[in-house]
Amino acid sequence: MSRPIPLSELLAGVPGVSLDGDPETIVGGVGLDSRRVRPGELFAALPGASQDGLSYVHDALRAGAAAILAGCPRQPQAEDAAWIHAEDPRRSLALIARNFHSRPDERVTLVGITGTNGKTTVAALVCEILEEFGLKTGLIGTVSYRIGERETPAGRTTPEAPDLYRMFEEMVADGCRYAAIEISSHGLALERVAGLSVAVAVFTNLTRDHLDFHGDVESYAAAKRRLFSERLRRDGVAIACADDPRCREMLAAAPETARRLTFGFADGADIRIRLCRAGLDGTELAMELPGGRIVEERTALPGGPGALNIAAAVAAAHALGLDPERACHAAAGFPGVPGRFERVDRGQEFAVIVDFAHTDSAMSGLLSAVREMGPGRLITVFGCGGDRDRSKRAPMGAAAIRHSDMVFLTSDNPRTEPPERILREVEAGISAEPGSSGRYRVLPDRREAIFAAIASAGPGDAVVIAGKGHETVQILKDRTVPFDDRIVAAEALDLRAGRPAAAPVSGGRSGRA
Repeated sequence: MSRPIPLSELLAGVPGVSLDGDPETIVGGVGLDSRRVRPGELFAALPGASQDGLSYVHDALRAGAAAILAGCPRQPQAEDAAWIHAEDPRRSLALIARNFHSRPDERVTLVGITGTNGKTTVAALVCEILEEFGLKTGLIGTVSYRIGERETPAGRTTPEAPDLYRMFEEMVADGCRYAAIEISSHGLALERVAGLSVAVAVFTNLTRDHLDFHGDVESYAAAKRRLFSERLRRDGVAIACADDPRCREMLAAAPETARRLTFGFADGADIRIRLCRAGLDGTELAMELPGGRIVEERTALPGGPGALNIAAAVAAAHALGLDPERACHAAAGFPGVPGRFERVDRGQEFAVIVDFAHTDSAMSGLLSAVREMGPGRLITVFGCGGDRDRSKRAPMGAAAIRHSDMVFLTSDNPRTEPPERILREVEAGISAEPGSSGRYRVLPDRREAIFAAIASAGPGDAVVIAGKGHETVQILKDRTVPFDDRIVAAEALDLRAGRPAAAPVSGGRSGRA
């Protein structure tokens, strides 16, 4: 594992930095949280959206920091510490962390996945396939981080650079030679993956999301494109969904020397979905592989979105030189990712499905896939998060009512926003749809909404609870409380059946959105 090294080695190959201090200063760690700084470590004082890391320099120095990385010249300090001035402190931090951990990404074959929807499932499917071939694999994504057999809950989709490169070094030490990583637009724009050497880059799709951060769709797309233009190796493979309008744009951004592959329903896709027939008990697939071979499989993954995710993972396996037919079989047997089309089954006569869908495109895809399965009625429970892209709220409401027989509009994670305002903005999209009157209810308490939806279901119906998926808490303005849609749904099913609750009550009355 990493050893203390001098600043001269840490800064090797890092452009746009100047050092005020001894280049032989020994550094024993790299971080950006002043509360976790240990003696002899480097503290990165990064600018933030609401706080500036410079405000915490004194705390880091009191904790024994040996060096400070910042985006401004050194200010007079009583303490003796080296000061690194960086033109782009975020990028410099990533490259420094990469050096500190001995460039572990060069010793792991990385499959990087980006896109609005599907990243988590595709990353998990890639791991499933690689492990079927006996290849020890790591995973970094929205739900969890996995290093060999060790798995921990994820803090964010793409970790900050010091954590990211530390995990890659741990993967190398654990014998992992491959890794799948979800690379978010935030991770790209905020330089968390600067320096990363990606062997296979996968683009799933792009629809409106995170405009609160990026400002507009073009900026959002530009961030995604950086995976191909900056992080993909010159001898790598660029993969994109042939069905998405941004397919050519992403592939064109890759190095000229990179190979290119496509997947999807479209004619001419290298991995082409020829048949996708969904039912409540699974999805039948027929997939045409390179060379014209057609394989038929059955999968628990839902309809079109599930088929596309499998095709993306099979394309990645093919790019790595693995047999695509065997890869397709391994992917089809994958049971699914927690909180992604996850079924809650307490013996009831209707389906209950929990999913993470939190954009209008994801909502449409999810509900269309459920509708393909032929339920009697489709009942949807969902809300929108606070302090996030407000432009998608009305479209999400429209998508939900358009594809559902009944909608229960409720709270999600309001954070610092008034829940009532969020609900009004979503309801505007619902009420604007023809025929929506009488087909929706607004119940701000999420637990109450889930119980009401399940109480209203009949034999053969489907209840979809969308937006939070794998999450186990609700984030309110003044506190975070336990809440898991899957547990609350199980409690509602047990109450309906007259059974004692299978688990402790997990959700409080939060009135959140």
